[in-house]
Amino acid sequence: MQAFNMSPANLPELAAAFDLSDDQVCDMAERAAKSVQRLAANAWQRQCVSDDLVQRTLRRIALWYGVSNPSKQGLQQWMNRMADPSWWRRALRNRFRQVELHQIQRGAVHRQAGAYVSNKALRRFERNRKRLDSLMASLDLVNQTTGEVMPLQDIVNASQANPSNRRKAMMARIKGIETHAKAQGHEALFVTITCPSRMHPRHVTGERNARYDGTSPRQAQAYLGRLWNSAMRHAAHHGMCPYGLRVVEPHHDACPHWHVLVFVPADQVQAITSVLRAYALADSPDEPGAQERRFTVERIDPAKGSAVGYVAKYVSKSIDGEGLNADDETGQAGADASRRIVAWARTWGIRQFQFFGVPSITPTRELYRLNGDTLPSESLRAAHAACKANDYAAWLDVRATYGLAFKVQYSERPSTRYADEISRAIHGLRVQGDDLAGVLELVTRCESWRIEPRKKTPEAQGEGAGSLPAPAFPWTRFNNSATVDSQGFFGCEPPSAVSRARSPRAPGVDDVVADLKQRARVLESAGFRAAAQTMMARAWARQDRLANQYQLGGAK
Repeated sequence: MQAFNMSPANLPELAAAFDLSDDQVCDMAERAAKSVQRLAANAWQRQCVSDDLVQRTLRRIALWYGVSNPSKQGLQQWMNRMADPSWWRRALRNRFRQVELHQIQRGAVHRQAGAYVSNKALRRFERNRKRLDSLMASLDLVNQTTGEVMPLQDIVNASQANPSNRRKAMMARIKGIETHAKAQGHEALFVTITCPSRMHPRHVTGERNARYDGTSPRQAQAYLGRLWNSAMRHAAHHGMCPYGLRVVEPHHDACPHWHVLVFVPADQVQAITSVLRAYALADSPDEPGAQERRFTVERIDPAKGSAVGYVAKYVSKSIDGEGLNADDETGQAGADASRRIVAWARTWGIRQFQFFGVPSITPTRELYRLNGDTLPSESLRAAHAACKANDYAAWLDVRATYGLAFKVQYSERPSTRYADEISRAIHGLRVQGDDLAGVLELVTRCESWRIEPRKKTPEAQGEGAGSLPAPAFPWTRFNNSATVDSQGFFGCEPPSAVSRARSPRAPGVDDVVADLKQRARVLESAGFRAAAQTMMARAWARQDRLANQYQLGGAK
């Protein structure tokens, strides 16, 4: 078997090979993880293979499947991830980007076809969202200390995972930054930065752009990120201190562009404008339309409108489309355009919003958890009151007035997902300030919670009076029958996919087993490992029980 040829010329073949259903992705992930597990347990440990050879072979396995190597450093970290089906599912789903890039290049993504994202990718995004919604509705959050049980869906709806809450929190923070900037006498600029023509697949009419060089939206986003980082380093080197928010959204053909709300002192407006323009036009400055379209800047006049008003449309358009009648880019309804933009961002793994030049929001959220009456200083009580009032401008003012500095503290514990690794979780804050005697440590998270599948009532399970209780299922299932180096690990050819033995099909019951396994995969990919193990154990136990019954009854 040959590894995938990942060259751009081979894109149609890659797209055809990578365009799998979710069930196919899950099956391939299990086969890949099990092959690594067997090699680790049999070939590597028994034959004392060197670490260097093991890592080279893991690279070959990843190359054969057409996925990137694990981002973590260290052989143990690589082994843990490549033996984990949930890691493989994420890695295999990232290959959908090649499928979408092929859709872009064949003309399925533009204003006249499918704006922002292909219809194929949009359907996949909506199926994933429905599956996750169904999963959230089947889980509970259990307090490890008190035993309190809360529906996980209620927690999600009350958090910033809810698009409405996320949009409101974003707008509140932007408003606070603007209020703070006005108090400092700073001015606001609205900047738009667009990629060179060679990164745009299509014209407004839908016709192919002859200059297009095959750049993907993710590569174009990386270009804009490098441009911005270089400009900010230059600005900092010359004593400039811009701050604000950048929003990334796609053109109709999926190529990203940035809208940036920038606040600066009045005497730095010309300097920061010149720096941003120079970096934005450093690439292909003489191409037609570059000077007029690649970089635009507007000085926001408070008498005509607020900075919040400038970005409100782009924030809403990139979250849920609330308050938008129509999309200027495509003419679609605001909610429809927003749905496609969110699908675009998820498909390409692009961060839509990023604040810069202002303190992190995490200390604000952690301080919000505490009881203000228990805080030992006036500065912390004032900061806490600002958090409770959702007044980001007051938060910034308190920090500046009292010289408050916050650092998030993490607690370490053995990872529940990967062996011999340490995971970190937020534990509290370390605070320094003018009215504090020294460094103060605040514990903001005392309780431990666990996510579990929702327990069904006897009525929901169909158990009436006198019915027998459901059998208890084992937690694990083992299969150690693989032979040493059964996949040709040390041969010249890359390892082939392992065909997992399947139990005989039982009419009317396989759907139940498949549903249990699918739920377990989604749980594990979401990080709920213990719940996933429980669900998968139920599936295997049921499948084994049916297989035994089938064998006792004889094949028919």
